[in-house]
Amino acid sequence: MKYFELLNRIKSKEIDPLYHFTGEEDFLKEEAWRKISTVLVPEDLKSFNLDLLYGSETSAVEIISKVSTSPINSEKRLVVVFDLHKLSPFYKDVLLSYLPKLPDFTCLILTSPKLDDKAKKTKFYSTLNKLATTVDFPRLYDDKIPTWTEAKFREYGKKIAKEAVLILHKYVGNNLSDLASEIEKLVLYVGERESISSLDVESVVGLSKTYNIFQLNDAIGEKDCEKGLEILKNLFLLGEKPGTVIYRLAEHLERLIKTKNFVPQKGASLSSILKVHPYYAQKYPSQAVNFSQEELERGLVLLYQTDVDLKSSRMPDKIVMELLVYNLCHL
Repeated sequence: MKYFELLNRIKSKEIDPLYHFTGEEDFLKEEAWRKISTVLVPEDLKSFNLDLLYGSETSAVEIISKVSTSPINSEKRLVVVFDLHKLSPFYKDVLLSYLPKLPDFTCLILTSPKLDDKAKKTKFYSTLNKLATTVDFPRLYDDKIPTWTEAKFREYGKKIAKEAVLILHKYVGNNLSDLASEIEKLVLYVGERESISSLDVESVVGLSKTYNIFQLNDAIGEKDCEKGLEILKNLFLLGEKPGTVIYRLAEHLERLIKTKNFVPQKGASLSSILKVHPYYAQKYPSQAVNFSQEELERGLVLLYQTDVDLKSSRMPDKIVMELLVYNLCHL
């Protein structure tokens, strides 16, 4: 099954009990399982009836336990297992033997990267292909990006001019995650206005493509003061609030502290401790070595004091925040 066919079936609320999402485009996989979760599980019950697991951190026993648990105040439970290929061969066999017994109240989504022909012919994937609805998520080529972009804007009740789509594509490229982020910024930028023009894209994406709060986190983690101040300046031009910047910086410093104190042990990975995807967890160890434990704790105190100063000081917010970035980079 192709991605767009799956979307049509989700719109019609035709949800199968077992899916195997495979292919290169992880963003579309996430978009698909989130749409399925919206259909199956009420928002206020997701904490009870939606489970997200990672193949590198879980076992077949845990997966089976989750899918076998009856939903709470809901007709359906949704379980999503990322990085299926990272399950051990033994756990794959255990899971495979259980799948025909999947309870009616559970929808199980298993995700894996693009599989080569050799992998597809293995017992596990060939059998899974017979049991599950397999959906392919290939990269979208240039000719498909405009259609996808226009559809995303329609989800927000917006229209975008054809030339504006081309400019957006030129700035951002084919990374759907980046495109979705810029689309959201444009929607916020135009407010209640329905149409989005080329000028809107130039005004918002021309800057935000280069600068965002996460890059500011990384600049401070790398103690690159010049880069941090440049990013901060452009964040203010984009309308970012000082309180939001402080919150994100505090979150980043707390993760660096957890990284410094992390001791590898069975059943716990750095990504699970930090509550981030394993891909994003990789950057924290290299940044944590730039600070001592005491410096990071001082950094949190600085953030608290800056928050107080913003509310009580007569100094302009811009200067207060610039001092914060400078001091954090020189801990």
